[in-house]
Amino acid sequence: MVCAGLGISLGACSDAVVAPVSGNEGIVIDGARITLRLDRLGALRAVGDAFVVSGQSTIVLRTAAREYRAFTNVCTHSGCGIFLFERDRMRCQCHGSEFDVDGRNVVGPAPLPLTRYVTELDEPGITLRITRRL
Repeated sequence: MVCAGLGISLGACSDAVVAPVSGNEGIVIDGARITLRLDRLGALRAVGDAFVVSGQSTIVLRTAAREYRAFTNVCTHSGCGIFLFERDRMRCQCHGSEFDVDGRNVVGPAPLPLTRYVTELDEPGITLRITRRL
């Protein structure tokens, strides 16, 4: 069951596929920085929502009212894209590796955790900046 439009619920969904955001409404890419205008996106509206930023190998999770986490969505086992998020886990559909909301590998053959990116939310809670290591 897919919950809340483009996102999914941390606890209630099973085999949910995180849909990439289509188009660039509310998204600005500037080198290693992704800026998301949360008021313009249809994703990340509720705690537990998640989405993949198309073409940027980045998955973003909303883990609390004012807390967002971002990671590479490239599995450390064989480089497959991670597009499944269910029950507090990001899951690689290629070989079954699973990563928790801290990016740690908890199941499967992945040898390393996912790279976590720095996230900064502005005071009004409208703009989320993600700084990636490129």
